[in-house]
Amino acid sequence: MILRRMAAKFIGIAAASLLLLPLAAAHAQDAAWDTVVAAAKKEGKLLIYNGTGFPIVGKIAEAMTKETGIPVEVLVGRATEIRERIRIEQSTGRTVASIGYSGYTTMFTQMQEGVWQDVGPLPNARDMNPQLSSIGKGQLVFGSVGLYALLYNTSLVKADEVPKSWKDIADPKWQGKILSDDLRAAGAGNVFFEATLNAFGREFHEKLAANKPVFSRNFPESERRVARGEYALYIPFNISEYTSLRGLPIKAVQLAEGGAYIALGGAILKDAPQPNAARVWLNFMLGPKGQALLAEEGFKPAVEKYASGAPAEVVPLLSGKLMGTTTPGKLDETTKLATEIYKQ
Repeated sequence: MILRRMAAKFIGIAAASLLLLPLAAAHAQDAAWDTVVAAAKKEGKLLIYNGTGFPIVGKIAEAMTKETGIPVEVLVGRATEIRERIRIEQSTGRTVASIGYSGYTTMFTQMQEGVWQDVGPLPNARDMNPQLSSIGKGQLVFGSVGLYALLYNTSLVKADEVPKSWKDIADPKWQGKILSDDLRAAGAGNVFFEATLNAFGREFHEKLAANKPVFSRNFPESERRVARGEYALYIPFNISEYTSLRGLPIKAVQLAEGGAYIALGGAILKDAPQPNAARVWLNFMLGPKGQALLAEEGFKPAVEKYASGAPAEVVPLLSGKLMGTTTPGKLDETTKLATEIYKQ
């Protein structure tokens, strides 16, 4: 009897100890993260190279500064420009920024070039969409998906003339009426080029090239040029820009095949001068405030429970099918082909 009571007591103590293990682990993780945050506050200003041009990067930075007191500066440029800047800085041993923020293909290519370092554990990464977390390979942290649509001027395009399929924009009636992000360079244009190339083949792009689309690398200005009536259509239109165009004579539509898309996020540069602050920013991006800001801007957040925060007019656009995206390692190939087809 005494042995049975001792055994029962032992089992009870063991069971209680097992229950306490996750709690102890959680406390240990919290303590470890507190150490990261404390170190980040001592590192000085965090600099982020934003190769997407999206203002959301700065908004997340401002929100993090307000919450943590860590100052953050964002330098904006084209993906190709940022990539070259990073290459020069690292080759001369003068790494200035700590985070690079761009699209999946560009970041993956840079990962193969040895540009990034391992991020390490991020508390908020536990809730990420597995599809996004699995492609990061320990170095890339994707906070959202950018989805593209078609933008048109409602004064120039009648309701019954609005394209229903992406193939419709290759119709000769749109010749000279299309403004496009540059399909020959890394960025939204290249994403659209490869997605539609895979979906419709080279013939589609040869027909579209015959319509003489005008290329621009300034998408905020391009959207307003369409609103002013300089062009009837703009491709590819990033849905996250929609709310900034309220009140203008434009409308965005998701076509039958859905939209091209790209995973967007950040990574820590090798030899980053503020590696801890960089981790804090990436974790903040994946947290409630960062994800809510992304949803409000029209991006599909990596933590899906925050998607309901998207503006009402954006929700139907985000529900469109994912037509396709870029393939890591094919950037040079696709930009070369686009340059061959679109001779301007």
